Amino acid sequence: MKKQFLIIGVSLLLFSCGDGNIDVESENTNPDEISVINDSIIDNMDNYTTKIGGKMFSIPSPIQMSLLLKEEVSTFNEEMISNPDNVSNYSTTFKKAINMGVYGSDLGYATMYENNTVALSYLNSIEKLSDELGIADAFDEELINRFIENGNNQDSMLVIMSDGYREGDRFLKENEQHDIASLILTGGWIESLYFATQTYKLSKKQNIANRIGEQKSALNTIIELLEDYNQGNDYSQLINDLNDLKTDFNNIDFNYQYVEPQTNEEQGLTVIKSKTSVKINEETMNNITSKTEKIRNNLIG
Repeated sequence: MKKQFLIIGVSLLLFSCGDGNIDVESENTNPDEISVINDSIIDNMDNYTTKIGGKMFSIPSPIQMSLLLKEEVSTFNEEMISNPDNVSNYSTTFKKAINMGVYGSDLGYATMYENNTVALSYLNSIEKLSDELGIADAFDEELINRFIENGNNQDSMLVIMSDGYREGDRFLKENEQHDIASLILTGGWIESLYFATQTYKLSKKQNIANRIGEQKSALNTIIELLEDYNQGNDYSQLINDLNDLKTDFNNIDFNYQYVEPQTNEEQGLTVIKSKTSVKINEETMNNITSKTEKIRNNLIG
């Protein structure tokens, strides 16, 4: 049971986005001034900052993308998620860690849409990869019990998933498995970017375009992480692909203006008012979408 529910933290360790023409600059107030359920969640709505290998990195919270996609598109798209049966094809540490990230994002996506039947299909694959990578003990029994007891409460699950994210990050760093942490993080980030680009292609929602644009700085972080741990040149192809993707992200104009959140302590609600401004032309968006899909498919194959 303990190994099965490893996915709670892992799904976040990885799962770290208007209508019509998007040539015009648009402003998004994160989006529509989202009212967050409680302060435990609000802590994870902004960037997650972590130190790996003595360097400080900042990446989008894994909860950000999944919440926005569900906010903008209510229908679960099973065609976007990868095949958990491919787990037997992954024989290298690189492939195992990357796809643990991918599977975690897939599981997180299914869980966010409350599709528990689909989510369960990822449990065995994640358990297998966690055993082979030596991180099956990353999460304690208390965290697992909280998940089981709150399985029908979506708000509580978000908080528990957030706690699992931090716990998994702590375990990997304390055990000096920074390379594994970086690969899991990369796999989850690529899969969530894939979700966003594919969803935008179908919905043309401006808020999703904004979130894609916000990944510009995260991409730089991912590349830097991979370069730091590319000792055997195992990551060289992926780094080259991401640098190619970076050329398109460099065509995005993105600005972020922090505004102090407003909290109503009596109601336990926090309203995020930070503003983002993103400008992406259609050609750039198409390039990002196609390149992300190619990178992702190469990793899961």
